[in-house]
Amino acid sequence: MTTSATADPDFALRARKYVASQTVAAFIAGGVAGAVSRTVVSPLERLKILYQVQGTGGASYTGVGASLTKMWHEEGWRGFLRGNGTNCVRIVPYSAVQFSSYTVYKRMFMEAGRTELDAPRRLIAGGMAGVTSVVATYPLDICRTRLSIHTASLEALGKTGQHIKIPGMWDTMIHMYKNEGGVLALYRGMIPTLAGVAPYVGLNFACYEQIREWMTPEGEKGPGPFGKLACGALSGAIAQTFTYPFGV
Repeated sequence: MTTSATADPDFALRARKYVASQTVAAFIAGGVAGAVSRTVVSPLERLKILYQVQGTGGASYTGVGASLTKMWHEEGWRGFLRGNGTNCVRIVPYSAVQFSSYTVYKRMFMEAGRTELDAPRRLIAGGMAGVTSVVATYPLDICRTRLSIHTASLEALGKTGQHIKIPGMWDTMIHMYKNEGGVLALYRGMIPTLAGVAPYVGLNFACYEQIREWMTPEGEKGPGPFGKLACGALSGAIAQTFTYPFGV
């Protein structure tokens, strides 16, 4: 009993130090941030996919406001969050791997005696983090896209009286593996995805770090919470603007 009692504080201290380490902290924070941010923008994320997969002739979703209203009337609040669970299953490991690998690559490229990377090295480290996160989670991404396309056809099937059960992510992944070419089927289309993600993530991290330096008050380690939010929004907007065509 005495040994157990004395070991518990040591274990708790080691666990706290482990979680507080830079890479592990980035992994946990990245996963949580990914889930929260994806849930907040879930209606717009689903709407973007509906825009991309609908035909141009008889487009039923036109305009953001009108489309969100249509989604609300036809599906209720569940329509706004449809597929969000699948998104979070993908985005949590994606963001966790991306942020933690960026931390690792930053240390790899850091010169002795320096505490920050220059802009080119930030861009490269961010791009490598983007590639790492895509390779680690691409099967989840391709399954999420398929499930989103399936749900986009629910309205048409309902009008014809047909009813189908949308498969889950795991069922979709197994079906692709067994019937569409094994492991390669789960990574089909990854190269074009990497062509968009690598520059996006590289630009995002590079812009964020630079904007954060500009917005940090003199004598402080970094901007406040709202300042960081502004840095993230601005850097994301810049990166998305330059790389959006790759994501369509």
